[in-house]
Amino acid sequence: MLLQYANMESDYLLNEDGNEDRSSIQKDNVQKENKSKNTSSSGHTETQVYKKRWYIVMMFSMLAFLQGTVWNTWGPISNSAQAVYHWSDFEIGMFINYADIAFVLTAFPATWLIQNKGLRYGVVTSAAFLTLCSGIRCLPLPDDVFIWAVNAASVLNGVSSCVVNVAPPAISAIWFPMEERTTATAIGSIFAYLGIASSFLIGSVVVGEHKYLPELINSSLINATSSLDIFSTSGTENNYTDLFNIGEQRKKIKTLMYLEFGLCALLLLAVLIHFPSRPPKPPTVSAAVQRSNFLPGILQLFRIVPFG
Repeated sequence: MLLQYANMESDYLLNEDGNEDRSSIQKDNVQKENKSKNTSSSGHTETQVYKKRWYIVMMFSMLAFLQGTVWNTWGPISNSAQAVYHWSDFEIGMFINYADIAFVLTAFPATWLIQNKGLRYGVVTSAAFLTLCSGIRCLPLPDDVFIWAVNAASVLNGVSSCVVNVAPPAISAIWFPMEERTTATAIGSIFAYLGIASSFLIGSVVVGEHKYLPELINSSLINATSSLDIFSTSGTENNYTDLFNIGEQRKKIKTLMYLEFGLCALLLLAVLIHFPSRPPKPPTVSAAVQRSNFLPGILQLFRIVPFG
C-alpha cells in the first residue's frame, strides 16, 4: 500500500497554472483498481466461474449414461434375443466386441476432434452417432438382415464411446476451478458405468424373460416350432405347462429399442440447442493456456522413455 501511494504521488501532473491535476490521477487509479479486481496477477487473464458448468457436466453425464446402456443392450436379454432371432452366444457376444474394436480405432481421432474443434463438436458428434446407432435397430427388417443392422449399430456405438471416454478431463479443465476438477471428472466418468449397470434393470423390466427360457433354448423345442408365435412347453422333461409367446417377446424387444432411441434423440436435440465448447471467461488462468498441438504432442509422448 505504501508503494502504491508513493507511485500515485510521483505520477501527479501539472496543469498550465502549475497546479496538480488530481482528476486525471484519480481516473487512472480507478481504472487500475478495476482491472486488478478482474485479472490475475500472473497472467493478466480475466477469470470467472459459471453456474452453467453443472449443466455441462450433467448433459455429458446423460450422454455417457445412455452410451453405456445402449452398449450393453443385448447381454441382459440374451435369452429372449436367442429365442426370438435364433442368435448364438457368439453372435450376441460379438455385438460388444464390434463396439470395442471401433473404440480402439477411433480413440485418437476423437481426441483430435475435441482439441481442435472444441467440446461442442465432440459431444454433438457423439450424440449423433449414438442416436443413429439406436435408430438403426428400430428399422423393420427381416431377421437375417436385422443382425447386420445390429452389428453396424454396435460399430456406431463404439465410435460414440470415444468422446465419452476422453472428454471428462477436458470438461473439468475448461469449465471448473481447480478445487472442483476431480469431482467433475469423476462424475463424467462414472455415469457410463452406471448406464451399463442400469441396462440390466431396464432390460428385465421392459423385456423380461420366460422362467424356463434357458432350458427351452438348450432344447430342440424352439427350433422345432420356430414358425409358430405361440407354443406350449408342456410335456418336456421337467413336465411343466406354460405358453411362450415369441411374437410378444419380439414386441417387447422392439419397445426397448424405441425407448433407447427416443432418449438418445432427446439428448441430441438438447446438446444441439445449447452445449458451448467453453465459457466466455476461463475459470482459472491455466484453463486459458494454449495447449500443444495434437500430433506433435503424441510424438513427444512416445519419445518419453518410461512411456515408450
